[in-house]
Amino acid sequence: MAAKLFGIMMINVQSIELSIVNLRTLRQVERVRSDVSLGEDIYDQHTIDYDSVEQATQALTGFIQIMHDYGVKDYHLWGSWSLSSANNADYIQDQLFVRTGLKIDWLSSSQETYLRSAAVAVHFPKFKQMIESPTYLLGINSGSVGISHYDHGTFAFSRSLRLGPVRIAEVLEDLQSSVPNYVEVLDDYISSQISDFGRFLPATRQQPSNVVMLGVAPFSNLFQRQQSKAGVEELSKADFKTLYADVINASDQYLMDKYEVDENDVRLIIPELLLVNELLQLTNAETIWLGNVTALDGLIIQEAVKLGYKKYNFNDQIVTAAKNLADRYNVEPKHRDLVTKFSMHLFDQLKPLHHLGKRDRLLLQVASIVHDVGSYIDPHQHYMHSDYILRATELTGLTNAEKQTIATIARYHSAQTPSKDIKHFEHMSLEQRLVVSKLSAILRLADALDDGRQQKISKISVSIKNPQVIITCYAHDDLFLENWVFSQKSEFFKEVFGLTPVIKRRGVR
Repeated sequence: MAAKLFGIMMINVQSIELSIVNLRTLRQVERVRSDVSLGEDIYDQHTIDYDSVEQATQALTGFIQIMHDYGVKDYHLWGSWSLSSANNADYIQDQLFVRTGLKIDWLSSSQETYLRSAAVAVHFPKFKQMIESPTYLLGINSGSVGISHYDHGTFAFSRSLRLGPVRIAEVLEDLQSSVPNYVEVLDDYISSQISDFGRFLPATRQQPSNVVMLGVAPFSNLFQRQQSKAGVEELSKADFKTLYADVINASDQYLMDKYEVDENDVRLIIPELLLVNELLQLTNAETIWLGNVTALDGLIIQEAVKLGYKKYNFNDQIVTAAKNLADRYNVEPKHRDLVTKFSMHLFDQLKPLHHLGKRDRLLLQVASIVHDVGSYIDPHQHYMHSDYILRATELTGLTNAEKQTIATIARYHSAQTPSKDIKHFEHMSLEQRLVVSKLSAILRLADALDDGRQQKISKISVSIKNPQVIITCYAHDDLFLENWVFSQKSEFFKEVFGLTPVIKRRGVR
C-alpha cells in the first residue's frame, strides 16, 4: 500500500514551517523552515507586520511546490495563537488566502499546550516512566508558556501563561537603554508575572520534579554543543547554574562568539534565560530535559488519529482539565458526575436521532462537567454566569470554536430556550447551531434527572418508540420533583428531535 503523505504547515510569530509526513508511520520525509517574522512588534503594537505578508506568501508558495513535488494532495495550514490575537489577524488571514489559496486555522493557547504534550507522549521514550514522579512540561514559545503537570503516571494539570521571551523583550525594550540594572528589572518583571500564576499549580510542586522544556530556542542552542560532545540528553541543576552564571551578564559579542548565537536572537537570550530560571524554581526542577518537539508535531499526531491511521487517545487530558475547572468553582461533584453519566448514556442510546460523532460526545462530556461553574458567582441564573466564565476560561485541548460551543451548551442547560435567545447564535454556522441545540437538549434531560441534587436515580435505560423517547429510571424514592422539572426541560428536546421524552420509574430492590 502506498504511503499516505500529508502536509502540515504552521505559521508562528518568527517562522513558517512545513512537515511532510507519512501518517501511517509518523515518519517525516521532509521538514522545512522559513524564517519569516510576521510579528516583529506583535506584543508591543498588537499587529502583524503587513510588509512581511509578501515574504510569507513566497514561503507558502514554495511549500506548496515542495508538496506537489512529493505528490502530496492533502495539506493544512495552521496559525499560532499569538498571531491570531493580533488586531489585524483577520485581514492577514484573508490576504494570504487570496494570494495562496490557503486558509489559516488558528490554534488556541490551550491547544498548543495540549499538542506539545501529545507530541512528547508519543516521541519521548522515557515519558511513561518519568511521569510516575512529579513531572512538568514547559512549552515556551515567543509569547507564552504552556505548563502541563503529570504525576503517578497520569495527567493532572495544564495552564498557559502569557509570558514568552519575544513578548518580554518587546514590552521592556525601552528600558534597556534607560536603566543601569536592566537584568535586575527584567527579572523583577518576570517574577511579578509568574508569582500569581504559581498559586494555581499543584501543591506537590514543593517536591523535586522532572522538567521537560520544549521549544526553548535560542536558549536550547546554548547547550547543543555540550550535548553533542558528551552525548548528554538530560541536564542537572548544576548544568543550568553553570550556564546561567556564564551568560546572565555576558555581552552580545561574547554570546555570538562563544555560543554561536545568531545576531537576531541575542536580544532574546537574557529574557529567555531569566524566564526559564524562574520556571525551574517554580517547579522545583531536579532534572531538566530539552525536547525539540513542537505543536507542529502534535498536529501531525492529531491528523493521524483523525484519519484513522493511529489510535492514540489523549482525551483524558481534556476531561481532567474540565474536572479541575469544576473543582476550582466548587461544583458539587456527586451531581456533576451523575449528570455526566446520564448525558453519556443518553448520547450513546440516541445515536439514531442525533447522528453526531465522537468529538461531539466529548464536547457534551466536558459541558456536563462544567455546566454549573456559574453557581460560584450566583445560583440565580447561574447558567448565564457559566456562559461568560467558560468563554473567558482556558479549556485544555479545545479550539476556540469548541470552547464557545461548550459555553453556549452550558447557558442553555437550564430553562431558557436557545431559539428564543437568537443573539447568542448569530455568530454560529447552521451546523454549529444544530450541534449546540442537540447537545443542550440532551444535557437538559440529564440535569433534570437529578434536579433535587439527591441522586435518587441510580441508573437509566433508554428506548426510542416513536413518538416517544422512554427513559426508565431506577430509583428507591419518588420522583415528583424530577418529573415536574423534566416535563419543563423536555420541551426543547421535543422541538429539536420531534419526539417526546417521558420518564418511567422502576423501583430498585
